[in-house]
Amino acid sequence: MSNPKTIPDLDRFAFFHGLPPAFLQTWKRNFSRMSFTKRQRLVFPSSCSDVIFFVLSGKVKIAYTSEDGKEFAIAILSAGEVYSEHSLALATAIEKTEVLYVSMADFKAMMDECPELARHLVRLLGKILRLTNDLIVDLAFRETSSRLARVFRRTMQGKNDNAIYLTHEELASLSGSTRQTINEILRHWEQQGIVALHRGYVVLLLPERLWEKISHEYS
Repeated sequence: MSNPKTIPDLDRFAFFHGLPPAFLQTWKRNFSRMSFTKRQRLVFPSSCSDVIFFVLSGKVKIAYTSEDGKEFAIAILSAGEVYSEHSLALATAIEKTEVLYVSMADFKAMMDECPELARHLVRLLGKILRLTNDLIVDLAFRETSSRLARVFRRTMQGKNDNAIYLTHEELASLSGSTRQTINEILRHWEQQGIVALHRGYVVLLLPERLWEKISHEYS
């Protein structure tokens, strides 16, 4: 059991918004924190067979790996985001990262105390399922440029600016493609004035052009 004084307030995470503050304060004792280095897989203590983790800082890639070693990422998590680690997808730190985590056993006890928490978990699991289904449909039916446009649109949701802080390598993983192919597509879009390329991020200058492309694809 962790010292609650070392655990930040849980209401910093949108996942817990709307839940009674008294519960949030008590639940802090169920959480632990861990740090991971760049490219390190997130592996938690063996006593926690399944966990839910919350990103405090850094970025985490959630990806499936095929038998031939090809990687298919479904999400890049940044500070404030949450993931339930009980699927076959692997979580890897893209950069130096710190997370909070809670075992599923403790989380179930928390749901017994506050049934409303179960609804929050259902929403999270639904989001993970949608991301996985989107990946399957994208790889089966959509060309790479359309998959990349969809990555941009998902990343833009809830943002107040048009900057996408993902590297070309991360965009390739999320699009189920190669870095070379993504570079070619981005350079083409830059020539058309749709995007501006910067080191480590992309700015969407004419996002409506990309959304128009998506709307014409099979869905």
